[in-house]
Amino acid sequence: MKRSAHAVLSLFVFIALLCIGATADATTAVLLSREELVLRSATVARVIVGQSYTTESDDGRSIVTRTELKVTQPLKGLEAGKDGAKVLLLEQIGGTYNGKTQRVLGDATLSAGEDAVVFLRQGDKGRWHLTALAMSVYHVDQKGMARRSLEGLRLVRRSGGALVPIHVPVDEILPVESLMTDVVRIAGGK
Repeated sequence: MKRSAHAVLSLFVFIALLCIGATADATTAVLLSREELVLRSATVARVIVGQSYTTESDDGRSIVTRTELKVTQPLKGLEAGKDGAKVLLLEQIGGTYNGKTQRVLGDATLSAGEDAVVFLRQGDKGRWHLTALAMSVYHVDQKGMARRSLEGLRLVRRSGGALVPIHVPVDEILPVESLMTDVVRIAGGK
């Protein structure tokens, strides 16, 4: 009887290790409403994405990409500097450094020169982090329309004491001015 229980336990541990070692195809996250996103963010701003560089994290445990964000319109939590727009340094886990690549599925991808609305929380050493991965970035196109890309996110919602999977919402596309007005309203502005 003990051998059979030991064999079943060994098989269970083996299967669990296989599952842990499997490559993930998405990151699971709780879908946040716009209100929750604004309230959880220290800063929300419309920005122009600047240059980025990849390096090691301060503790040397991961690869990070640091990207300059030039604030063109603060919406919550900061004001433009006296000498023009303020520049924030966004830090995200991932990138390629010294021949090694690391990435977080479901995190936002930003490109130099891009116009975006970002939801940020403050980190250490004056750096900033996205509040909720890809949910934290609205990309603004040439026509002034804002949209998020939630690719790589497996979204869930709270239902009682459980997390229930939900389908990725259809990409919401809205005028950036409407988005910014809504953020300011939620943040308690005018």
